[in-house]
Amino acid sequence: MVLQRNKPVPVWGKATAGAPVKVIFGKQVKEGVAGADGSFQLSLDAMPADSIGQSLFVISEDTVVYKDVLVGEVWLCSGQSNMEYTMNRSGHWYNAKRSQGLDSIQVTKENNPSIRLFLVHRDLNKPGDRNKGWQRAENPWVGQFSAAGYYYAKELQSRLHVPVGMIAASMPGSAIEPWLPARSTTPKTDTSKSTEETAGKFFTGLIQPLAPYALSGFLWYQGETNCMLNQREEYTQSMLLLINSWRGLWNNSNLPFYYVQIAPYYYSGYKGKVKLNDRSLAYFRAAQDKVLTLTKNTARIITTDLVDKVEDLHPAYKWEIGKRLAWLALDRTYHIKQVSEGPRIAGVSFNNHVARVNFVNAHLGLIAHDSSKVTGFELAGADGRFYPATGIIKDNKYIQVSAAEVPRPKALRFAWKEDAQPNLYNKAGLPAEPYQTNVPEGTN
Repeated sequence: MVLQRNKPVPVWGKATAGAPVKVIFGKQVKEGVAGADGSFQLSLDAMPADSIGQSLFVISEDTVVYKDVLVGEVWLCSGQSNMEYTMNRSGHWYNAKRSQGLDSIQVTKENNPSIRLFLVHRDLNKPGDRNKGWQRAENPWVGQFSAAGYYYAKELQSRLHVPVGMIAASMPGSAIEPWLPARSTTPKTDTSKSTEETAGKFFTGLIQPLAPYALSGFLWYQGETNCMLNQREEYTQSMLLLINSWRGLWNNSNLPFYYVQIAPYYYSGYKGKVKLNDRSLAYFRAAQDKVLTLTKNTARIITTDLVDKVEDLHPAYKWEIGKRLAWLALDRTYHIKQVSEGPRIAGVSFNNHVARVNFVNAHLGLIAHDSSKVTGFELAGADGRFYPATGIIKDNKYIQVSAAEVPRPKALRFAWKEDAQPNLYNKAGLPAEPYQTNVPEGTN
């Protein structure tokens, strides 16, 4: 396994009530006594990274030995099917239009002893032999692991040159609610009764048992199910609760939380109970992004360019997802010089027939891939009707946007449709963030 570097490392478990317990790792020896219920927790002192495997001894009436234990960086990745999406599956779709990942043969040949993987199988609270514990990054364990999580580990390990441990706990098709701590609510239809939400199932079964294993932070790739429910403010609040409750489990309100803004998909064609339109995704992304302004040490990546077929809810580019998440961590957690975000619109000014779009990070350069014109813009006049618009990069610092149908623009949108895949990037190859001026929801 990998133990977290530069932090105290809890070692906990069960022994006979009142029995002495000793933990030995390297030159450290920690001693204590199991409580009345047999539980114990000792803590190893913070250690620097170490790529040489050592044995960790936990001694009471019996001795448990964990062999080949490294010290480095540990991250927990979680979410629904796009986070669970395995390396084996990714290997079948490696040859995508934008870039390529590892093919199926390369996946089986992966062998990186500096990366260790722990795949949480469904429910840690249920006994069984499916939870095999930590594994080296080699066949067959790499193929069964989260592709986004493994590519994240590869990028992090190659840049930091320390061991990386990845814990993956995901559930296909899951909404965010089961990942939250259970809580009582009062239904709107009957204020006299309180019911227990479905919330808590995965929080209790897949996340809570992992604490307090020392780690650096969390990666989250989820939202498609809640977007299909047309959630807005409720999703923002759920994400805040998830972040705060997970940080609370680890007793650290500052643990990094990096997540994925969900990719283009035809949600308007979804045949569910809730009616969606081609703007529903844009407003859901805005709900995801609102979290950034409400809690610290959070960031997210943009994925508008990582879809070859908008009909596919599971885009192939998990190698790009992992790399972009790693770039966030390198930039914000490890303070290594790394561009981690694409162009972000700072504001828009309207003058006669054009809109001027300014950026907060234009010094990184503005690039329109495969064209001299920027796609993805829309303009509306006083009537609130939006029309496709053309953007022209000026002085590599701002964009001038116009549309023949809108002689006097009053509002602007960028990447504000479910199938929008704009061609605006910075020199690091990261796409621009979706944006709209102050426009009431429900506008066309």
